[in-house]
Amino acid sequence: MNLYVKYLLSLPKSVWFNFRHLPLRQAVKLPFYVRYGTRISVKGRIMIEDVNHIGMAMIVIGSHEADVSDPKHTTCLTVERGGELVFQHSAHIGLGTKIFVKHGARMYLGDNFAVSANSEFVCYKSMVMGRDIQFAWNCLVMDSDTHSIYGCNDAKKKINPDKEVRIDDKVWIGCRVTILKGTHLPSNCVVGATSFVSGSKFEPNSLIVGSPAKSVKHISGWEL
Repeated sequence: MNLYVKYLLSLPKSVWFNFRHLPLRQAVKLPFYVRYGTRISVKGRIMIEDVNHIGMAMIVIGSHEADVSDPKHTTCLTVERGGELVFQHSAHIGLGTKIFVKHGARMYLGDNFAVSANSEFVCYKSMVMGRDIQFAWNCLVMDSDTHSIYGCNDAKKKINPDKEVRIDDKVWIGCRVTILKGTHLPSNCVVGATSFVSGSKFEPNSLIVGSPAKSVKHISGWEL
């Protein structure tokens, strides 16, 4: 489909989203570009932190199509009542990506957050993403098991509590990586494709690979 046709088809949903979820002073600048066909269910709050530097289409939802993605895939954005999705500034959410923020949960995306396509973010408690975070395609990030397990001796005590996921500044995450609850990735790291990431025993400025993942090599930095 022609690029300009896509823009025209996406204009009504983009305008509706901005004026539905942002204060008027922010909405008139149309900071959100929402691709047509994106499924939106937002009963909680959508917020932009850097209100002094809002620009048109600085947050793009559902537009990027990776070489391996199917144009028919649907992008889904769900924020339950009492949940919060906060954008520090710019962000790019690729086609087919699904974001779910539970009641009472908070998901924070730092400036220049980007995900290629077809990834899933399941936030039941807290996710904090730093600046310059780059996800490839088909990644899964969860801060919860999404179900409760209780002890045999104390039926009221939950033995699998939700735990915050935190990713510090400038982390590049390869395709098909799984990141589980309680994970803390330090700054300036690269996570190799298909890695299974859990815990916080990772070194900054390192290559992180494996299942379970671990820091295997020091790196001085990376650029896309």
